[in-house]
Amino acid sequence: MHPGEHYRLLASLVEDLQPDLAVEIGTFTGLSALAILSTLPLRSRLLSYDIVPWNTVPEHALREGDFRDGRFEQRIGNLADPNYFHQNAVLLQSASFIFVDGPKDGEFEPKFFELLRALPRTQPCWLIFDDIRLWKMLGFWRNISLTKFDATSVGHWSGTGICLLTPPVGKPATPMTPRSAR
Repeated sequence: MHPGEHYRLLASLVEDLQPDLAVEIGTFTGLSALAILSTLPLRSRLLSYDIVPWNTVPEHALREGDFRDGRFEQRIGNLADPNYFHQNAVLLQSASFIFVDGPKDGEFEPKFFELLRALPRTQPCWLIFDDIRLWKMLGFWRNISLTKFDATSVGHWSGTGICLLTPPVGKPATPMTPRSAR
């Protein structure tokens, strides 16, 4: 499943990692959400954040039925706003998979990332950034000082970056081993 467009990569990562809570930032048409949901375990949830409701986006791919079973929820708000971020901090802290497909405006991603990194963690969290090769994302991606991997060759043509946010050294972490290694 790995070679291909980033939707396949997202589905494959979710299938391997089996997160209890996956977070998507930037719902837009909902295609990434549907890719994540396609392999998300039935016991797990997908929480998607955007600044506009999914059903106000022209040519959206989501349907009301995608939300019916309670595994998928969209929240409206700006996670680069410290107040809104802190209202959602407990959920973001417990997520082990976060896909960031925000505005790529040179402001959102650095602010969100700074807030996310400041949260205390008890488990590792895989962060996937879309469009890391776009002009306004290049500096941000290059300045991330975490273990990271440029997965553009198997991800999105405009860049896919994967990095691992871990608990501080000396803190026990709940291991998150990919299913294929279990």
